[in-house]
Amino acid sequence: MLPPIAQVAEKFVFPRATTTVAKALAAKQAQTITLTGWIDRKPKQISKSLTFARLRDGSGKIIQLVDTNSPSQLKSLKPDSTISVEGEIEVKSNGVDLKVASLKVLNRANIVPSQLISETKDWPPQYRYIQLRQPNMQEVLKKRAKIVKTCREALDDQEFVEIETPLLFKSTPEGAREFLIPTRKKGLMYALPQSPQQYKQLLIASGVERYYQVAKCFRDEDLRADRQPEFTQLDLEMGFANGSDVQQVIESLVERVWSQHSATKLVTLDEKQALVEATGKLGKLTYQTAIEKYGIDKPDLRSSIEIKQIPAEATTNPEYSVFEAIVLSDWTESSDIFEGLKSDKEYKNRVPTVVIFESEGQIRSIVEPLAKVDNWHDFFDTLGARPGDLVAFSDRRPANYENPTPLGRLRQVAIALIPDCYRRTTESVGCWVHEFPLFEPSSDDTGLYPSYKWDEINSTHHPFTMVKIEDYHKLEADPLSCHGQHYDLVIDGVEVGGGSTRVHDPELQKFIFEHVLKITNSEKLFGHLLQALATGCPPHAGLAIGLDRIVAMLCGLKSLRDVIAFPKTITGADPLIGSPSKVTKDQLKPYHVGVN
Repeated sequence: MLPPIAQVAEKFVFPRATTTVAKALAAKQAQTITLTGWIDRKPKQISKSLTFARLRDGSGKIIQLVDTNSPSQLKSLKPDSTISVEGEIEVKSNGVDLKVASLKVLNRANIVPSQLISETKDWPPQYRYIQLRQPNMQEVLKKRAKIVKTCREALDDQEFVEIETPLLFKSTPEGAREFLIPTRKKGLMYALPQSPQQYKQLLIASGVERYYQVAKCFRDEDLRADRQPEFTQLDLEMGFANGSDVQQVIESLVERVWSQHSATKLVTLDEKQALVEATGKLGKLTYQTAIEKYGIDKPDLRSSIEIKQIPAEATTNPEYSVFEAIVLSDWTESSDIFEGLKSDKEYKNRVPTVVIFESEGQIRSIVEPLAKVDNWHDFFDTLGARPGDLVAFSDRRPANYENPTPLGRLRQVAIALIPDCYRRTTESVGCWVHEFPLFEPSSDDTGLYPSYKWDEINSTHHPFTMVKIEDYHKLEADPLSCHGQHYDLVIDGVEVGGGSTRVHDPELQKFIFEHVLKITNSEKLFGHLLQALATGCPPHAGLAIGLDRIVAMLCGLKSLRDVIAFPKTITGADPLIGSPSKVTKDQLKPYHVGVN
């Protein structure tokens, strides 16, 4: 039934807010104001002539309403009904109230938000818009906007130009699976970009020396807490530059963001791997050092836990000959921690051997089936364990592609289970990780040990990354031994961003496509880029920062879904609007696409 026109029209005629709740709460004296917002909780009618309620507005603050004029009207409102209210501020010793003079209901809520929250305190995703009204979510959205503004200002100040690139791209092999978009031309499809990588290189070839954008990116891959099928990057590229130039720009930007938006200082590693305040420059770790000391290429350096390289040769698998250990002294002994560290649910493949040190004889009996030890004195001297210490052993390949290694994963689990036990700082710790392998073999990770296909080589970053010049001669005969000019920005165990110096020589780029990566139709897939490189494209380098990740970190939140207004679930769905959705055969017909 069509609602009466008077009833609807009345909702559009109301007094506009003259201030915000936040400003009203800061008032020092009585004054007449108008506020608009939502009823925050169920109003309480104290008597026939008095009702108390709470009003919340977009500032995220809440003020108490005291109504003696129309208490029954206020009492009838459910939480999250929207109102416009006029009244006089009353400044009291214990706070500020608004004494209601007149009140207008703009829209009544038909549900009670508190009844939507489950026992786990999770909001139903189909009511995301009600969750977003909550003050904590409003603060996150506003903080995200401020962080983006700071990033833009930092790059604008360094003469970068913000340029948008297309979202309808073509399918090219860059690593992740793509989202394909059918067209009405039979057999032809667009692909949503995994990143603006090729377009930004084309911009450098176009004479744009400093580019950036806040870019939407799309990857059709398995999801977890730190991934979304569509996400946002702060993307940049620099012409006539290399990786060091890009790192300097990012160091300046990150220092600015942290100083304005973080509750913690940003510290980094000095040349001796000690923690020092980051004053416009971040320390560096090679990939090999990161794997040897921390078992992962994105180590959380707030923790003092390190892996020890033990003088022994692992014997369980001849390819995995490196024998390693982690020793946890003063580890707050508990069965929950002990069992948690060796739970197979925490590990992708094999589980480290985890024991409580009792004696050297006990450790010998455990290690002998796992490794060949020539000198037990050196073994125990390197291990440095005492009775009561928790000790974990595992193996890895010398040229490692497993990331994290079993002990790298154990280190992550230990940090989560006993975060304060080995914390050497409460500040944020950032560094660059560099000298990654340029290529890696395809792998099957379903077994106890990864199984590698040595004749199927992939790029570890993307196929446009430049090889380190000292490894250039290995590209033809031994590409897997080459290192790339690729660098990751890691803060508190999170890969915040990654970039590289690019290949700008067209012949070298074509060689990598065809002879290393075995891309047989490289001209068809990448001819546009190869031609641009061949027409005087300058040396260039760039980087992309995961904006969702850095916002989550600065807000102290673990999941990207908490900092995205309308995120997808872990299955890639949006229950709020019901996407993805089915379409009819008639809708599909013009696109020459069939569905069984």
